[in-house]
Amino acid sequence: MNRLIFALFSSLVTVCALAGCAPSSPSVPSNHSSGKQTNHATGQTQENTSGGSNKSDVTNSSAPAGGGNSTTANQTTNHSGGTGTPQTNGLQFADYIVTAMNAVKQGTKMPALFAPTEPTFQPNAQFVGVKAYASDWDYSISLFSTSTAVPLNDASLDQLPASAAIGTFGATYYSSNAKAQSDFNTEFSVKKIQSAGTVNGFMKQYRTGKEYDMGSPSNYQLPQDVIEWQEGDWTIDVFGAPSLDLNNTAKQLDDFLKTNALPPTEGHILVDPNLTGNPVTQIGWVFGNTFYVCDASSMMNALQMAVSMREYDSYKVTP
Repeated sequence: MNRLIFALFSSLVTVCALAGCAPSSPSVPSNHSSGKQTNHATGQTQENTSGGSNKSDVTNSSAPAGGGNSTTANQTTNHSGGTGTPQTNGLQFADYIVTAMNAVKQGTKMPALFAPTEPTFQPNAQFVGVKAYASDWDYSISLFSTSTAVPLNDASLDQLPASAAIGTFGATYYSSNAKAQSDFNTEFSVKKIQSAGTVNGFMKQYRTGKEYDMGSPSNYQLPQDVIEWQEGDWTIDVFGAPSLDLNNTAKQLDDFLKTNALPPTEGHILVDPNLTGNPVTQIGWVFGNTFYVCDASSMMNALQMAVSMREYDSYKVTP
């Protein structure tokens, strides 16, 4: 099930209240991604054929994951400090995260919700607008830079330019670890066809067999390479045309990870895997039966979200 959000933040998202609903099975989790997905391993777009609900389909008459009418909370979110209880280590959930996650908690049966924390994740924004979605077995939070404080899921967020998107994070719960791991492996599969040398001694560079269309009148194309290396249980893949810029991006990411710890489990980072369109960094990992993701057009925003993720609202590193 392709579940990552490659066309970021495009659909209207609501928080679903589940009062009075019979429990539904997590064996077929609701799909909260858009109807068409781009496979980063092949660059191909395909229809979403899973049986779950899409964000754009969540209405009062069509409840996701087998129960509950959907509602929209009307709290105001902003970026002026956190309202979560500060921890002795300085970690804190920002007020806009608290507002969104409290709404999500009312709309899901998932056993462990994770969200980014300050001070590591502090977007460069005057205010942060939030769109939140939740069903029985999945949730998704999208963050936007805004000039004024706006309510959760405010309609004005749909009118913002693409440059206002900060990032998104969420998760899906499965009936088994094997199913969660299977979807994770599918979503983060990378096609490599030929070795192209090494970078910095321990990073391996490969040809992908794909090309970047540079969009020039002559339709000039460059080959797509990927630099890959391991960081503990994590695999990192940085895509791009063979160049000094590609090498420098990989080294910048490696430098960040020398002083910042990723979630202590198997995970994968993809930097700019799309053959065309806007850049995106996608990060995924599995704890138990849950597949967690975050992504952003800015590599640093995505990385800062991932390394600052804590269970809401216990601040635990693992569920």
